[in-house]
Amino acid sequence: MPITQSPKLAVRIVALSIAAASTLLLAAPAGAVAAPATAPETAAVPTAQVHTVDASAVSKGASLWVTAKFLQLRTGPANGYKITAGGYRDARVVATGKRSNGWIEVKIAGVRAWAPAKFFTFSKPGWDPIRVGTTAKSLELRARPTSGSDVVATASRGSKAIFTRVQKNGWWEVKIDGVYAWTPQKFLNVGGYYNRSRLLSVMHGEVGYREPAWRVNKYNSWIGGSNAWCSVFVSWAFDRAGYPAGVPYRDHFDNYVADLRRAGVLDTSVTASDLKRGDVVLIDWYPYNGPTHTGTVDHVDGSTVWLVEGNTNRATGVNGRGVWYRQRNIVDVYAVYDPTEYARATMLW
Repeated sequence: MPITQSPKLAVRIVALSIAAASTLLLAAPAGAVAAPATAPETAAVPTAQVHTVDASAVSKGASLWVTAKFLQLRTGPANGYKITAGGYRDARVVATGKRSNGWIEVKIAGVRAWAPAKFFTFSKPGWDPIRVGTTAKSLELRARPTSGSDVVATASRGSKAIFTRVQKNGWWEVKIDGVYAWTPQKFLNVGGYYNRSRLLSVMHGEVGYREPAWRVNKYNSWIGGSNAWCSVFVSWAFDRAGYPAGVPYRDHFDNYVADLRRAGVLDTSVTASDLKRGDVVLIDWYPYNGPTHTGTVDHVDGSTVWLVEGNTNRATGVNGRGVWYRQRNIVDVYAVYDPTEYARATMLW
């Protein structure tokens, strides 16, 4: 059965796409081209609050930290040279003492590379380590960012590691069991390991819960709020499932949605094939004035999707709000997002 959508929904999606594109153009520096989230080879964006350095002040052996959201490092001191490595904000490098026209050469994860000195700082950042979880059943991690280099560690699915904030050609350097090693980013979840089955198991265990009084329930007590709690239930369940980084932590739905918009992870052109088990959706019913509800995908059934939802009734017209399975029309799904993408966006960009 073909999936249909109302003219108002189509207009809304186009308008949002235009607005999102405008935001990207405003955020990028002159001449920069924004890259997709899956391949973050973006132009460097300096952090205004951090005091950056002048090339003449950088001596051999000095430790420096990246101040850009993502910095491309090159084989020579100009933009025309080949990109050889990349560092996310707060990645550590060591200066070699070489400089040219405001650029400096540094060592980063064993690679010598060049970048403008203005994208570094001498001030060591006070940051928490970026924890990642491995997603492959048996992952071989290597000495260098190539599939032919030596295997220096092996990890089972869900193993914990620390991302050093350095990447090269889609490979990330991590510290795992005291060893520095490389693996393709696609085999890592930022913020830990997202076990979708565990998340749904937690949610299934809550189905049938009814709040004792209007907006008085264990989920609002957990977050310290007293508002409509559909998004609070999502946050609670992700916390219990061991992947709190995957969703916003907010006691008000509007702030929850605002966080998702800022992260840039909402897919508003939703089809059945876009809805994966464990993804989270925003619901917007007619007259389609914006999302007002959220739930987590259990499975797709034709032109409908089964969700596990908080702050809902068992069926339309039934009293008693709680946690229930609900079958929703896909046409009413305003947007869907992958929790692993949200974690990566908020912890790295």
